Amino acid sequence: MIKNWWVFHPITVFTGTLVSIGSALFIFIVSYLEVNNSLVNFVQKHRLDSSQLQETNTLVIILLLSILVSATLFGVAIIFIYYQKLIGLYKFQQNFINGFTHELKTPIASLKLYIDTFLKYDLSQEEKKKYLEYMQQDTERLTLNVNQVLHLGKIEDKKLKVNLSLFEIKNYMKDFLQNHPHYFKDIKLKLNEDSKNEVYCELDPELFEMVVMNIITNAIHHTQTDKGELSISFAIKDKNIEIHFKDNGVGIAPSEQKNVFKKMYQIGKNSKGSGIGLYLATNIMRLHKGKLKVESKGIGHGANFIISLPIVRESDS
Repeated sequence: MIKNWWVFHPITVFTGTLVSIGSALFIFIVSYLEVNNSLVNFVQKHRLDSSQLQETNTLVIILLLSILVSATLFGVAIIFIYYQKLIGLYKFQQNFINGFTHELKTPIASLKLYIDTFLKYDLSQEEKKKYLEYMQQDTERLTLNVNQVLHLGKIEDKKLKVNLSLFEIKNYMKDFLQNHPHYFKDIKLKLNEDSKNEVYCELDPELFEMVVMNIITNAIHHTQTDKGELSISFAIKDKNIEIHFKDNGVGIAPSEQKNVFKKMYQIGKNSKGSGIGLYLATNIMRLHKGKLKVESKGIGHGANFIISLPIVRESDS
């Protein structure tokens, strides 16, 4: 490892360049003024004809030099900013590749294990069915991860088409949890239905499923596996319905709560996931004219992610 690495850091080099150019301009101006004054004194002392000397406007020259040096400094600053953005883009790319490959690695390794089991052992029909179900679950997980990246690209290019349909939101959530129990086996889920009112919202089922999946997956990643709990409840606020996903995980510091929805943002070095889940969920909620926010009292107090959707129709059951 190179000693005194900070000497070669871009910020150090950039600052040194600015100081060098500024110092050179200062020295040049001081030298020019001294030479100019000496020449004037020489002419006056020897009573020479000053008309034979080329008249110069000192202020104009200094102004021109200052403009030229300022333009040079501006160019250097633009190059530095561009360089820093390239470095940030490279780090973003590396973080995304590392996170996404980690998300793909687990189901791929699982599929390989099941295939090897099929090839090496003579399994009964019941065992084959069990392993095929596991393989189907891993395939669904791979499909979800790939679709998230594809949808994220379309959202950022503003090319994603939303296919909205009317759903009773509580039944939608109940069906979602019943149809995907294998995704949530590492956490204890509880669905609370305090109100019997039927609330209808317009959803794109495929996209909204990604939102719910990312919130629950995030809760699983940030809770202890053997003690993780997630409570899902509903509340009507003004003309919107809120879906609360409250976990007993590690919690989120107040200073971090706005950052968790940024692209590739992860809390801590050992965070799991690709870093795009909550960012994608936030953008999908905007397409539904809804919101996604988080509440937490801080580290050790869990987190409460809240989906807010506009109500299209409400009726008593």
